[in-house]
Amino acid sequence: MAAAPSSFRWLTRRCLILAAGLVATASSAQDAEKLTYDDHIRPLLENKCFSCHNPDKKKGGLELTSYAGLMNGGSGGAVVDAGNPSGSRLWTCSAKKEEPFMPPEGAPLDAKDLTLLSKWIAGGLLQAKGSVAKASNKPKVDLTFAGGAGKPEGPVARPENVLLEPVIVTPRTSAVIAMAASPWTSLLAVAGQKQILLYDTDSHELAGILPYAEGYARSLKFSANGSLLVMGGGRGGKFGHAVVWDVKTGKRVTEVGKEFDQLMSADITPDHRKLAFGTNSKKVKCYDVATGEELYVIAKHTEWITGTDFSPDGVLLATSDRNGNVFVWEADNGGEFYPLGQHKGSVTDLAWRADSNILASCAADGTITTWEMKTGKQVASWSAHGGNVQSVSFLPDGRLLSCGADGTTAMWAIDGKRLPHAQGIKQADQVAKVVGLYDSKAFVSGNWLGEIRFFESETGREVTQVSSNPPKLADRFAASEKRLAELVPALAPAEAAAKSAEARIPAAEAALAKVKAAGEPAAKKLTEFEAKLVEQERSAAYWSGMVGKAKTPLEKAKAEKALAAQRKAIVNFKTEAGKARDLAGPFRAAEAELAKAKSELAAAQANVRDIVAETAAQRERLVSLKAAQFNVGVLTEQEKLAKLEQDIADLVAAKAENEAAKVSAAARIESSKKTIAQNEEQLPKLQAELDALKAEFAALDKALSPLRVSEAEAMGKIEAQQKLIEAQGEAIVRLGQDRDAIVAVATAAAAAYRDKYTTPLRARLTEATAKVDELKKAAEAVKLLAVKAEEGVVAAKAALRAAADEAEKAAAASKVSANNVAAAEKAYGEARTFGAVFSFGYFSRKRQTEQSVAEARGALAAVRKVEGRTTAAVDHAAANVAAANRVTESAVAAHLAAEKLVGPAGVAVAAIAKERSARLVEREKLAAPGVVAEKDYAAKLPALQASLQKAKDGLPVLEKALVAVRAQLTEAAKPVEAKRLLVEAAAKTLELTKSEKANAEKALAAAQKDIPQRDKNLAEIAKSYAELTPQVEPLKAKVKAVQEQYFAMLPKREEVKKN
Repeated sequence: MAAAPSSFRWLTRRCLILAAGLVATASSAQDAEKLTYDDHIRPLLENKCFSCHNPDKKKGGLELTSYAGLMNGGSGGAVVDAGNPSGSRLWTCSAKKEEPFMPPEGAPLDAKDLTLLSKWIAGGLLQAKGSVAKASNKPKVDLTFAGGAGKPEGPVARPENVLLEPVIVTPRTSAVIAMAASPWTSLLAVAGQKQILLYDTDSHELAGILPYAEGYARSLKFSANGSLLVMGGGRGGKFGHAVVWDVKTGKRVTEVGKEFDQLMSADITPDHRKLAFGTNSKKVKCYDVATGEELYVIAKHTEWITGTDFSPDGVLLATSDRNGNVFVWEADNGGEFYPLGQHKGSVTDLAWRADSNILASCAADGTITTWEMKTGKQVASWSAHGGNVQSVSFLPDGRLLSCGADGTTAMWAIDGKRLPHAQGIKQADQVAKVVGLYDSKAFVSGNWLGEIRFFESETGREVTQVSSNPPKLADRFAASEKRLAELVPALAPAEAAAKSAEARIPAAEAALAKVKAAGEPAAKKLTEFEAKLVEQERSAAYWSGMVGKAKTPLEKAKAEKALAAQRKAIVNFKTEAGKARDLAGPFRAAEAELAKAKSELAAAQANVRDIVAETAAQRERLVSLKAAQFNVGVLTEQEKLAKLEQDIADLVAAKAENEAAKVSAAARIESSKKTIAQNEEQLPKLQAELDALKAEFAALDKALSPLRVSEAEAMGKIEAQQKLIEAQGEAIVRLGQDRDAIVAVATAAAAAYRDKYTTPLRARLTEATAKVDELKKAAEAVKLLAVKAEEGVVAAKAALRAAADEAEKAAAASKVSANNVAAAEKAYGEARTFGAVFSFGYFSRKRQTEQSVAEARGALAAVRKVEGRTTAAVDHAAANVAAANRVTESAVAAHLAAEKLVGPAGVAVAAIAKERSARLVEREKLAAPGVVAEKDYAAKLPALQASLQKAKDGLPVLEKALVAVRAQLTEAAKPVEAKRLLVEAAAKTLELTKSEKANAEKALAAAQKDIPQRDKNLAEIAKSYAELTPQVEPLKAKVKAVQEQYFAMLPKREEVKKN
């Protein structure tokens, strides 16, 4: 590459320094600027998120178009935590660090936007520039973890010589929904069909089988020290209980609970004293393991209990239900400790961290929540596994595992941050259970297909699988034999292949040595040339690009010159490399051949080792399986011996019980005889005492007879007086009732008559009277009209006369005016004659005569106009007179007609009124009996009331006499009552003595009958004991022999695996 001029290099350095300064300045300015939702985050989210997370859509319950909506979070809880980007799901999902990845479609947020979002969260979630930074909502408590507490002293419990033969092998597997791992050793418990499987998690071999044929296991838990295994289960709708097994022996230790439906969960305290389980009747029950006594019941849940977990230190009890509730209680007494909260779906699992400070819960709503126990606050809540989390489990080192409906497993920190563990292999069905193993190096999952899969904790790599439906021992033995038959013949060819590979090594080493002297230096040079050639080709590519980017001819010329120099250098290096390759080729080939021979040797030797190791393992497995098959018989013999010893123990206990019962019966016989004798001696005396008391009582009671007679007489008088009062009262009532009956009948008859006759007549009378009044009013009105019409005729005639007078005057005036006009015209004609023209004063006379003619003519016109008006007025007045005459004639005729109608109407009114008066008289006759009854009642009532009052006044005197008699009787009866009480006491004593004697006689008979039965029982017990006892030692010897034989069959290992 050509060297750049010094001035260019200086300029370049200055530009770089300046650019760096500008970048630093810009970065400082951006850091100093407050990042806010309004100015930075909302525009960032708008293009990627608003289409799904707006007020109308709100996918996942999350709305991001407003600051308040973002702060409210979604259905899975808060999506941002101030100051904690890695704990904020808005950032982790956008950064593809947590599912669901956002946005689900299209291009993700770029690195710049993710950095901006992270800084905004770290800066306190500011809404605007004037906002105050928020603080984290996470509890301010120490959440650090130190595991390892509670490890048992001495060897950790492991199955020893327990059953390995499956109870059942089914045609297909079933879902694995319950598993547990020992907290201190490589042991895994898996719920199978009618059995619990125990697997060694190091060898992945079956370590034991615990039969459970009566139901199905829904939960499994190891006790804190790993020595016990607790199962909650049963049969749906049939029964439910908790079963505890001894891990070492495989024996059932105890069973607790008798529920009517299966249990979903059960657990035992670290001290093995209490066992708690949750029921489908919404109750949590805790029992004393030793006595089976119910210690307390928790009834606050509102749905089936899905989780019941004691904390590892035994202080707290966590429970959950199908309504999503999570509670923590005091383990000692069931007192409420924390009501932690509620998921939006059924809680599917609970898990305690080993230090008892953190509880994790998961639910069908797709969320995982962690809670800390110092304040009871939520540490974090996040979504996982596509909307349905099935199980959570803590590794001993504090990491949290989960699995779910999406068929995967995941690993988390308690703040919800996904840990480096991969998403996990996508399994073919839902993963129902996940548990971490004792060393935190691996975990196990169980799915709905019945697969049990082992994974490395660090990488998520699958290690192996074991069966949830293992085959019978005979089938496993046959499979091992078959595999061994395949391995043995394969060993010789494998060893031959290893020897052949080993034999090729010396030849390959010799061939390499021949060419090493010349070839090794050439190979080194060739390596150097090849490296330089790569560098030159990169430079040539750079300058080739610069040629295309050149903006000026000078820049292009410089680039082309540099490109040519680089290409020339490439040609030179290729030439030198070709020379070196010719020398290095044989060396590299020999070197590769030797490496190949060594690799083939290593592979062949590894194959031999694998075959040898697997052969040894299969042989050892055959021995173990054969021993396990034999151990089935050993366990059967042990069970026989245990049953025999238990039967003998039961006989010994029965003998002791029958002997004690026989002694007790003999004692009862003696006691009963003594009681009977005492009672027989006392009964005559008691009877005599009772008879004497009865006689004394009769004498005293007889002395009270006169007073009792007086009391009876006084009571008779009072009763007679009360009857008299009642009779007088009844007489008054009857009198009123008679009156009311008569009045009611009369009133009803009068009312019926009124309704039938008088009321209609009154209506007719009212109507007829109104009609008469109406006709009279019409006649008066017509009469008034006639009068007014006559007055109009008179006025019209007067107007006619006045108009005629005016017309005559106008005619006369018209005649005068006509004469005046004629005279004026004549004077005017004379004034215009020939002679007059030439006379003195012609013109003045002419004007005067012309004016006179004009005035006469005007006056004539005016008069004629008046004459015309007066003539018209006369005609109009005449017409009015004629019209007024017609109106008058019509009004007079109407008045006469109305007068004619009034007369008949008045006659009709008079007739109706007369009929109504007659009907009213009849109605009064009908109502008369009621009036008479009222008068009779008023007359008789005072005498009856006076008689009643007299009887009432006499009653107090009689009552006072009765009180006096009773007072005397009470005083006189006191000695009699005392004597009566003595009689009752004596009678009761006599009856008790008789009853005691009868009971003693019954007890004597029962005891006398029981002794022969006990003797018979003892004889049968002695016979059975004699039959069974000789069987014990031979059976013990047999068990010992088969045990020794079994132990001898077990494979001999050089080292015993440490627990």
